[in-house]
Amino acid sequence: MPKNEIPEGIYFGLPEDEYHAAAGLSCSGMKQLSVSPLNYWHHNSNPAFERPEESFPMRFGKAVHCRLLEPERFHQMYCRELSVEDYPGALQTIDHMKEWLSDHGMPTTSKRKQDLIDRIVASDHPAMIWDDLKGRHAEENAGKAVITKGEAELIEALAAVAAADPVVSAIFIGGMPEVSFFVEDPETGVMLKARMDYVRPRSTMDLKTFSNSRGKPVEKAVFEAIYHESYHLQCVYYHKVRELARRKLAAGAIQTHGFVSEAWLKTFTEQEDAGFGFVFVESSPPFDMRLILLKQAESPGADLNVYWSAAAMKIYDATQLYAECLAKYGQDPWRDQVKPHLLEDTDLPQLMFA
Repeated sequence: MPKNEIPEGIYFGLPEDEYHAAAGLSCSGMKQLSVSPLNYWHHNSNPAFERPEESFPMRFGKAVHCRLLEPERFHQMYCRELSVEDYPGALQTIDHMKEWLSDHGMPTTSKRKQDLIDRIVASDHPAMIWDDLKGRHAEENAGKAVITKGEAELIEALAAVAAADPVVSAIFIGGMPEVSFFVEDPETGVMLKARMDYVRPRSTMDLKTFSNSRGKPVEKAVFEAIYHESYHLQCVYYHKVRELARRKLAAGAIQTHGFVSEAWLKTFTEQEDAGFGFVFVESSPPFDMRLILLKQAESPGADLNVYWSAAAMKIYDATQLYAECLAKYGQDPWRDQVKPHLLEDTDLPQLMFA
């Protein structure tokens, strides 16, 4: 599936599906490349690839992102599933309707449910009909993603906890949500792309939901999530893309697209080496939260932190590999010829020899 070409620039308000349909190497693409070039091609260029349905954690995480970062847009994008519990006395079944008609001295004979509904509606007596309630709800919320009553209550409870925390609530003020960056890598010419959760003039913040089903100390659960999900790679990649785009913007080589204030843009353009942080929010009560800041080195002039330098090397290697595969294979499958490999002890997990 050939990707759409989006010019270099910083895009505010770009729809998510347009971002994903655009050509370029993203942080998630780098993770796919680390599996194999063929794995990357399959998920991004294979015309026969069918994207699987989103899992509950993914859907829930998206909804939480929208609720915390774009509360006004959340109500435009999501609606709560209609619950019969909210409408006590609503007539649901044929038996309910016949009982209601009988209580009001009206005929109860009919071959169709709709005939009973029409008879109730035409009467002078007020009544709630479940089918009509569902129909109006569907019409009023056409195009919105539906979340269950339990999910909605969980999201609102989580949002209330975040709003009550003075540090977390302050983090999501003064920034721009869901900002899409497209900028060419100066060495390879590869289009790098990133969609950042919340871009402040002087920092980039990313929101992560996490679960702690094993009951570990919260800090340990968060640190393990950073390791297992390679979130440090995301930090370094976002830092690189943002800084490349900032420099090009300052030089007039690229433009912004969409609404952004001049004051915000001025501070953004002047801020070199912006900070980066993760806000981790537990996805179930008690909604524990942690703010994790990442930086290149412990102090000015010091050696790079190991996690930073390791991520930087991975980004460099992935960009080089992407450029090579794109030039070698184009839209064809990125499948290298398999070569024999002589197994060595060091290939195997060391636990095997314990």
